[in-house]
Amino acid sequence: MKKFVFTIALLSLIFSTVTSCSTDDNADTEDGNLTSSETLGAYVAPIGVPDAWISPDIESPERPSSWETELAGYYFVEYAVGSDTDNTYGTPSSPRKTIPNPVPAGSYVVVAGNYNYIQNDIKLRGEGTGDTWVAGESGPVWVVSDSENKAEITDKKMLLSGSYVYLDGFYFHSGGRIQLGSYQPGSQVDHILIRNSEMKGEVDVAGGVLINTVGLEEGPAKDIIIYNNKAHRIGPLDSDVDIDARGCSIQSYTSNMWVLDNEFSNSSAGLQVEAGSLANQTTTHHIYISRNHIFDIAQAGIGIKYALDIIISENVVHDIIDTPWSPSKGIGFQYAPDRVWILFNEISNVYTGIRGGSDNGGAGTNGKSVFIIGNLIKDVTINGTAHNGATSGLGIEINNGATPRYIINNTIVNSDIGVANGYYNSTMFIENNMISNTKDFDIMLEDSYLTGSQSTLRNNHFDAEAKITWSNGVTHDLASFQTAFSKGEGCISANPLFVDTSVEDFSLQASSAAIDAALQPSDLTFDVYAHFESLYGLDIRVDFNQVSRPNNGSWDMGAFAN
Repeated sequence: MKKFVFTIALLSLIFSTVTSCSTDDNADTEDGNLTSSETLGAYVAPIGVPDAWISPDIESPERPSSWETELAGYYFVEYAVGSDTDNTYGTPSSPRKTIPNPVPAGSYVVVAGNYNYIQNDIKLRGEGTGDTWVAGESGPVWVVSDSENKAEITDKKMLLSGSYVYLDGFYFHSGGRIQLGSYQPGSQVDHILIRNSEMKGEVDVAGGVLINTVGLEEGPAKDIIIYNNKAHRIGPLDSDVDIDARGCSIQSYTSNMWVLDNEFSNSSAGLQVEAGSLANQTTTHHIYISRNHIFDIAQAGIGIKYALDIIISENVVHDIIDTPWSPSKGIGFQYAPDRVWILFNEISNVYTGIRGGSDNGGAGTNGKSVFIIGNLIKDVTINGTAHNGATSGLGIEINNGATPRYIINNTIVNSDIGVANGYYNSTMFIENNMISNTKDFDIMLEDSYLTGSQSTLRNNHFDAEAKITWSNGVTHDLASFQTAFSKGEGCISANPLFVDTSVEDFSLQASSAAIDAALQPSDLTFDVYAHFESLYGLDIRVDFNQVSRPNNGSWDMGAFAN
């Protein structure tokens, strides 16, 4: 709907930048002191995402307008025809062969053509600083593609390490990929920007990752931005065995990482954050996955395991492919991640919109578990039978949640089942949601578990014929559910009166009963909005379209404010 149209338009604009070459070759930079490198662009942070140390669309230094002789701090590299002999910096007419190692602070390195390095891995280590960029003296290291002869990495892994290294405009393909950090000591990674690049994998692979972070206990990876890239086509989509070929993998000892405004598509797996174990849980934290477009991915668009303080905001995730080993899901979490915030995402054409797996016995040791707030989940249906035997699509599925899962102010439409508990005892606080046009159930809690007695259902809006089964195998309408369980206070069963479902506008007409009928944040079982602000210093009291809430003094049910 509104956000979807806006996001697609934004991504179209973004990726026209990725596939074109920048033309920063018109300014005189003889003194090397570039205040333009500190100028911010048009980037606006997604909901709930703090600013990094720089804006990801920060302007790079400008290429010299006259570059006939070597200039201190400015390197021109073309592996195929260049030479490093008596050639400290290189020029377009007489390039260096290799990128210097390490690259000193204040460097601006232009790479032209295929960097077909003869060794197994390409080691790019920068010694940048956070100071103002002065050519050959101070500031970050910029490594950028030539505007006319695209920088390419093929059949090699680029191992990027060091500090304040900004890589812009590269094309990784035919086995080319990038890893931030390495498994060897001395390869710490901090203040890294990877942007405007394309990573194209291979279909016939048994694993691999296009963008990967690897931190070490003695050298963690931190302060990293992955912005405006396209990572696609790694691994088969129709394999009968688990192929962990991913667009992006964020591993243990990684923190303060922003994955923003990228496209991930046509791969055996999407984007995963995995600390590796409960012992490493606290090493992987403050990861911001926001405003990415993720589609035509097998098993899961976004997966979270073990990690802490993960904010997943404003992503568009759709057309996730079911597999024999893992069901199709837009966003999944398992193995006791904590303080996971799934905010204002749009998820569609999947078998499960958001799926919570096992706690692994460890959740709840810090914070207040998993928060699912303000999302639009739609068109979650199964025609036939899934690989795991399921015949009903699930908007939100929570399994084995030993600590609370907060499901607040979401809109779920055109789903077989709105909210479900599949296996083992879970605790869910289901409040202020809009659930409409379900085929089987609005709420379905499996019997034989204690989920019903442990969970809360308040101030939700269902269609005129609500269908609720609450851990006892009996289907109730809203009135009989309220009588049988003394729950469901403030819930409504009526026509939702969306503005126009034919164009997927699920905001509310002025006469909808859902308007002004939601709980105020302070009246929720737990004030998730105040809790977020106390943890991160940001206010997420907005709706799906970033309209401040409340806009009329009272809150509306669902993801959209009237």
